[in-house]
Amino acid sequence: MKFFTPAFCLLALILSAAFARAQSDLKIVTVVGAGGTDEYRELFRENAEAWKKAATKAHAEFEVIGLEKSDTDDAELLQKTLAQIENPRLWLVLIGHGTFDGRSAKFNLEGPDVTDDELVSWLEGYQGKLSFINTASASGSFIQKLSGPDRVVITATKNASEVYFTQFGSYFTEAIAGLTESDLDNDEQVSLLEAFIHASRKVTDFYESSGRLATEHALLDDNGDGIGARAEWYEGTTPVRTAKEDVEPDGEIAAQRVLVLSDFERQLTPAQREKRNDLERKVKSLRRMKSELSEEKYYKDLEALLLELAQLYRSAETS
Repeated sequence: MKFFTPAFCLLALILSAAFARAQSDLKIVTVVGAGGTDEYRELFRENAEAWKKAATKAHAEFEVIGLEKSDTDDAELLQKTLAQIENPRLWLVLIGHGTFDGRSAKFNLEGPDVTDDELVSWLEGYQGKLSFINTASASGSFIQKLSGPDRVVITATKNASEVYFTQFGSYFTEAIAGLTESDLDNDEQVSLLEAFIHASRKVTDFYESSGRLATEHALLDDNGDGIGARAEWYEGTTPVRTAKEDVEPDGEIAAQRVLVLSDFERQLTPAQREKRNDLERKVKSLRRMKSELSEEKYYKDLEALLLELAQLYRSAETS
């Protein structure tokens, strides 16, 4: 039988607490919509449970709406929940069906549905970093409505007219907890961008293998232009196309938002991760401007950014 010294146990408690703090500023609100049939109700429940397990693994705060009956309508409960959130980071996940009547896109709930415009108004007071994932049909309009600075918006369809049930949500859910095949940059963690690309490619495979015409085309927006990018616009995690000229490519912020952190990433404090993310985006922006700069200025600016990154990583390794 092995015995552990008091010092070892204290160290283990300290490390455990540090890991728990790593994601404690993140809250995940998962909304499960009306299933309509037993098959869909069970599928949506399974996806919500998978999100809960991933949040637990990441030590993130988690809340689910729509799985249990309540005296309050789910729409009202969601509105109240969003109004009370003070976490610096919020991931809002919608699992279910969506509809479009030619005027309004809605996410179907038990009781009154919620429209894209209503959700926009309910999120107006939230000042933190928002990541919004709508895995329902007819979800494309949420891109235009919710797009904004420092926001990641992911939808299962490219517009509100794609109204058939979507496969995207289940594939996205399986990736977000750290599915190895989704880790495109081999950093031992899966970002929102990687989960989006994984799910989109799985959806393509599903329709091709079944010989069916695809009725869903997922989009990701994080540059604030409200247009969104398709998974085909990436080689690995590198964007090779943008929706219009002279805009930052979508995906750079989503690539830095991760639920289950790698061992190395846990060594960084939230402030260090924020600083690192800012430096990495500056490096990418500088590389896109290379043709507009003199060779001397380009390499001078690049060296300064890379040195600052190296110093940050060195301080993290020695802390």
